[in-house]
Amino acid sequence: MNPKLRRFAGRMARRVGLRPSLPERRRRNGRLAFAGPMPPAATGIASYDRAVLAGLRRIGFLERHRTDVLWPVGGKDLRSILAYELGIYQLGNNAEFHRYLYGLAMASPGLIVLHDLALDGLVRGLEMANDPHGLDAAREAAALRHRVTDPDVVMHEPLRVVWCAAVARAARWIIVHSAFCKRYLESVGVRTPIFVVPHPVVEDEASMRRAEPRARELRATLEARGARTVVVAPGDINEAKCLPALIEAIATLPTDVHAVLVGRRIPGTDIGAAIADRGLGDRVTVHHDVSDDDFRAWLVAADIAVDLRFPHRGEVSGSLAMAMVAGVPTIVSGTGTYLDIPEGLVVLVAPGPADPGELASRIGELRDEPERRARIGEAARAHMTDLRDSDATARGYEDAILATREVVLDPTSAVMARWAASLAAVGVDESLAEAGYGVSYARAVESFKRSS
Repeated sequence: MNPKLRRFAGRMARRVGLRPSLPERRRRNGRLAFAGPMPPAATGIASYDRAVLAGLRRIGFLERHRTDVLWPVGGKDLRSILAYELGIYQLGNNAEFHRYLYGLAMASPGLIVLHDLALDGLVRGLEMANDPHGLDAAREAAALRHRVTDPDVVMHEPLRVVWCAAVARAARWIIVHSAFCKRYLESVGVRTPIFVVPHPVVEDEASMRRAEPRARELRATLEARGARTVVVAPGDINEAKCLPALIEAIATLPTDVHAVLVGRRIPGTDIGAAIADRGLGDRVTVHHDVSDDDFRAWLVAADIAVDLRFPHRGEVSGSLAMAMVAGVPTIVSGTGTYLDIPEGLVVLVAPGPADPGELASRIGELRDEPERRARIGEAARAHMTDLRDSDATARGYEDAILATREVVLDPTSAVMARWAASLAAVGVDESLAEAGYGVSYARAVESFKRSS
């Protein structure tokens, strides 16, 4: 079957809630493959994966289900993945870490976890590597562009093109971390079932308490220069974090308000020039590529955190989760996944490019209202404690994995794959499928499955 017919056959099968079959040998071994970056890989997804696996271990899932962690992955794994009953693939936007993971997810469809909705960097990386998946993904992404109409989405250029469409279509099931992500995928026509599973709590209160001595040391260096209110912007130091607007905001605030930018150095971002241009070198400091211990310590040392996004990429912020665990009131952009955070746990500013005046106002209000700072910070900390204690992430993963495995092992899927392929071969297109051509057979098979 040519690729076009194969894609149509997959869509026909999904129309009645079924998936094509997988090789028979995968049905017998009972092994799961958890494929994604692991520490010390220089990506936040590595810490995420470690936290997910720790949660699955706590609830006993890893004892009940043999699970192999695949990392690092390469071309050799494109064949070995077929030995697994189910693959669980962690997909982010960095081609360095996720190029081969994307290939695994396409070669042996299973459960994909979308850390970003905008996989433009990954798709372009695939194209640069002459990977045929890159061209297919780019074509399918562009074809769905007309379906992106939500004003809150359209303002973010990376989300206007549905870069994740091809891999989302191929998957048996999808995990996202926010209701916003689910709405986005469904609005552009993705029919693959979607689980919303909360981002894991990567840190706990105990690790934050251990950071307190170092936090006092770090804060003392700023207080010696006149700081009384410390604002920390955690995470990758890049353009999307709206850091120039934060620098402009600091310039208008009282001189006892100091800012610290702490996170990974991103090539092409020279935030030092903006600081020098405003003459704020004594009030805004940058700490690139700090240790995990110092990253936690800076959050503990903060009075206020700022975690903005423009453009938004449909990601859920791991640095925000850490700030909430630390009990730091955090200012965020009022857009996308941030709007799914329960009310009272963060402070919102308008979506889009950050306005320095509005940002300065929000920082100033928190500076002048210590009781409000404490109330927001404590509510955020309590929320994250409840999330961790409930093992909501691990239990969500368990539900998603078992549901996906049931689809993969469905004995009727081979019949449905042949049915869908036959319809495609005789020229049944989307319009005829919408009219019900050939669907009665599929419904009869589905009815038989439910009654058996």
